[in-house]
Amino acid sequence: MKLFDNILKETAIFLKQCWFLVLLLILALLSYPAARKSEFWLWTSLSYVTSFIFYVLTIYLPQRRNQRNIHRIVVPYLQTIINDIRGIFYAFLAASREKCDLAQLKEGDIEKVFKVIHPKDKSTRLEFLGFVSWAQYLENQKVRIRRAADRILGHGSYLDTDFIHQLESLHNSALFEILDAIKDQPLDHNDFGFMADAYGASYRQADQLEDYLKKYRAEI
Repeated sequence: MKLFDNILKETAIFLKQCWFLVLLLILALLSYPAARKSEFWLWTSLSYVTSFIFYVLTIYLPQRRNQRNIHRIVVPYLQTIINDIRGIFYAFLAASREKCDLAQLKEGDIEKVFKVIHPKDKSTRLEFLGFVSWAQYLENQKVRIRRAADRILGHGSYLDTDFIHQLESLHNSALFEILDAIKDQPLDHNDFGFMADAYGASYRQADQLEDYLKKYRAEI
């Protein structure tokens, strides 16, 4: 049953990626009876069928195997990026003792939570995560996310261009620009409200990356 399911899945992916070539193959096969009356069209029809088989065996299947292998590499890194982005809000939320519906955040929830946290505050949540300050924690998250994004971008030739654009946009996001600017600098803010909008944009990007995570998992 699993083998049959894999065959169906691979067939669906092939048809999705090569539907035009399959359409031409069907036309070539349908025209074959009539093509036998003309030597030119006969050889044209047979040549396309031969070329199609050659393409599938020597180009598509090796590329598909490489793509599946790359997706197996990408999925854990992508999951790390999503978890680390969302983890920032979860850590702040736990420390703030505010209440939010994580399944459907409302507009203003992030700012509400971020305004509760003072940069120099200590909390059991922060200690549980193993950091001495919120600045150290945020720097760690930034490094982890960027490192995972770099690992994925190294395999960009096998990934969707829109997905690559999303990662590059995250890599150069306003949130990371802020974190780069405040690195090793004393924070003179009374709370983290100043970075709520920038973080909100990155949080929404995590939702978009979730769609690619589901897609790549399904194609493994």
